[in-house]
Amino acid sequence: MVFYFAVLVKEMNRKYSLKKNHEIEKLFKDKLSVGNKFYAIYYQIITDVNPKIAFSISKRIKTAVLRNYEKRITKEIFRNKLKSLENLKMLVVVKAAANDLTYLEKEMQISYLIKKILRRKNEETN
Repeated sequence: MVFYFAVLVKEMNRKYSLKKNHEIEKLFKDKLSVGNKFYAIYYQIITDVNPKIAFSISKRIKTAVLRNYEKRITKEIFRNKLKSLENLKMLVVVKAAANDLTYLEKEMQISYLIKKILRRKNEETN
């Protein structure tokens, strides 16, 4: 069962990852973003059905172990929500304050921001 999970995560990383610097810079230039004390999400509406996601973790989270933990947890939360994120390109910035949250609180904060993005997306398309 563990092997199956590893394959799923690996597949998500390749298919849904946003890696090009110029694409990430374009997200900043478009200035479409939502955020709160814990996360900031820069996004862009695209024609491709598959979402593209990049993650950035604040250096204010002291150790690399904690930064990697935050990245893994955030990726897992987004992996569970991929179906609702069609036609989006996103950069997720995890702020240092997110380190103090439990998994469920992180999931609630991210869900709130995703709902906000989807509301804006629906308003723009209508």
